[in-house]
Amino acid sequence: MAGLQGSLQDFEITDILQLIHMNKKEGCLEITTEDDKGYIFVQNDIVMHSYTKDREGENAIQRILMWTDGDFEFIPDKKSEKKSIEVPIQHLMLEAARKIDEWKQIEGIIPTVDAVVDIVENPETGMENIKLTSEEWKILTFVDGESTIRELAERVNQSEFATAKIFVGLISSGLVYLKEVKKEEKPKEEKKEEKAEKGEDESAVDKKEGVLRARNKKIKVKTKDKKDKDKDEDEEEEDKKTGLGRFFSR
Repeated sequence: MAGLQGSLQDFEITDILQLIHMNKKEGCLEITTEDDKGYIFVQNDIVMHSYTKDREGENAIQRILMWTDGDFEFIPDKKSEKKSIEVPIQHLMLEAARKIDEWKQIEGIIPTVDAVVDIVENPETGMENIKLTSEEWKILTFVDGESTIRELAERVNQSEFATAKIFVGLISSGLVYLKEVKKEEKPKEEKKEEKAEKGEDESAVDKKEGVLRARNKKIKVKTKDKKDKDKDEDEEEEDKKTGLGRFFSR
């Protein structure tokens, strides 16, 4: 299976895991997304270790299974000394297929985990009829009207899938609502044309300043020459007067 690589847009993670399982291969499946990277280490048909940028073990697997965009590569015989999970690859395949189906249902209510959620101030459901689990209460205590579902999942140390699933229930009960979708602002890059124009403008300014400096220098030189000439003429005139004084004093 050397050379097993491609895009998640062409192959689902379940398909990749099935290929690894059918060929009884050991190694590491590396998946790179726009803002994260995940690793799944397989040994003897068992997933022994998994981690992402900020998660490990089962939480990392839960996140990776939800990825649909990115590039993957399987590196044969790559091992990890760390063991954070021990799950048969077949079980992981079934789990991945189940969660993909569930996620499609979740997306009908929560299109993205980058959505900000807030508490409904006056819920239509009577307080006496509200029965929440300990996990739901825990999530609710972190809802502030500014954090996204993704951020809340990190705070409660829970997978995005599990957190989104809880919010589906809370939204359906009328206790919380989707406020907005938070978009990450990226610094604007200066266009090449603007940079070129800016460079040309700076170059033109430098040339103008250079011309002005040269002119000022010439003016100073001319002024100095004029002053020296006037001084010489004054001295010559003074000598003439002195000479005339001496001549008439004889």
